[in-house]
Amino acid sequence: MTSRSEARVLQFCHGYDGPFLDCARQYASLFQGSGYKVTTVFLTGAADPQVAAGCASDEVLFLEFSSKAVRGLKLSAIRALRRIAAERSFSFCIAHRFKPIYVALLATGLPVIGVHHAFGDYERKGRRLFANLFSKRLSLLGVSDAVRDDMRRCLPQWPAERIQTLYNRIDIDALQAAQVCRAEAR
Repeated sequence: MTSRSEARVLQFCHGYDGPFLDCARQYASLFQGSGYKVTTVFLTGAADPQVAAGCASDEVLFLEFSSKAVRGLKLSAIRALRRIAAERSFSFCIAHRFKPIYVALLATGLPVIGVHHAFGDYERKGRRLFANLFSKRLSLLGVSDAVRDDMRRCLPQWPAERIQTLYNRIDIDALQAAQVCRAEAR
């Protein structure tokens, strides 16, 4: 159990496949030196120490649900995240993709910043209804202006300032450190 006086951010990710481990690292790194501790929770995927080391968070937890287990109502995932939130005093949640947004809103009373990485996430009527139901606690980010505009089109009653863009970023120092000389690259 962590101290109730620490300022903490919950980052909730669907998984760490593809670009999503780097997305988790990008968002966690935003809080370095801010006084906030970041706890990153992965909904799916096996516990992996390399993943934990690669996401720049103060704490990394793996719920280890299968993709099949997070279909439907996701009650087990909601219970698991509710336990995690009860043991820590989070200020808010950053949730990547729709399933983590859904689980975070139902499992906690936290303000949730939902990060969307693709088009069409709110084209389904059920998702629009859900977003509208939780609109007081939910703010949305798109990783590009086009994704942001797609969400604004699907949620026209939302104030534009509640759906913003935060571009993905790269760690230039890490990228340069990984580069090899021209001859070796050839």
